[in-house]
Amino acid sequence: MKTRFDKALANAYDGENSHDNINKAIEIARNLKIIDILEPSSKTIGEIAEILSRLKSADKLEIIDLQDFTGNINTYS
Repeated sequence: MKTRFDKALANAYDGENSHDNINKAIEIARNLKIIDILEPSSKTIGEIAEILSRLKSADKLEIIDLQDFTGNINTYS
């Protein structure tokens, strides 16, 4: 059975979609404490490796300017 660290090294998260990778990375990060990074346990190192691997596997997010889509639409309030 591979550990989180082993999966991260093997790029095991490349096949998952970006949305799932980003959400899982956020979920893992929320459970970490910043202080844990100073003296990380093997579990913390595995979690950090998984976060990095998942984010590296995710597609780059694109910023969309809504003015391009709504510029010619009349809005009434």
